[in-house]
Amino acid sequence: MKNIVIISGHPDLSTSTTNSLILDEVKKQLPNVQIRELGKLYPDFNINVADEQNALANADIIVWQFPFYWYSVPALMKKWIDSVLTYGFAYGSAGDKLHSKPLIVSLSAGGDEVGYSKGGHAGREIGEFFHQFEATAHLCGMNYQTPIYSYAMDYIDGVSSSDDMAKVQNNAKSHADKLMQALNAL
Repeated sequence: MKNIVIISGHPDLSTSTTNSLILDEVKKQLPNVQIRELGKLYPDFNINVADEQNALANADIIVWQFPFYWYSVPALMKKWIDSVLTYGFAYGSAGDKLHSKPLIVSLSAGGDEVGYSKGGHAGREIGEFFHQFEATAHLCGMNYQTPIYSYAMDYIDGVSSSDDMAKVQNNAKSHADKLMQALNAL
């Protein structure tokens, strides 16, 4: 089995209704998967760069799993990207540690598909927000895979209904299935 490392960019999985379920479903099917829970490891944003780079260097496949915050990654994951994907490690003349490694960007969006359309609240389709992920993979020499994303993954305690929770949980399980299909194809 390949060494799969998932970088979980959710700042606090204990409050997650979707990303935690996605990761739990993946763990059930891949008990040896390494999940780097950034919110648990680095609540103070002090990233252990050597540990993170070691995990990536030893990975065969890398997954970034996160909730889509303001059309990008959560702040902690952005800090992780800035701190870990450094010159001489991830890019530059000697920065070849990630070359040819598949990168799967896997994200959950709170808004629905209509919201991520030309006429919706985002003003464009969701895939149009992913250029920075593809460019990062390209700079690092990674093999950028088709992103995996799911809509309508938002549940707000005290506002959403129990039916909403059931829909979100079903969406999260479907998302985990799509992620597993992508991993198995590699």
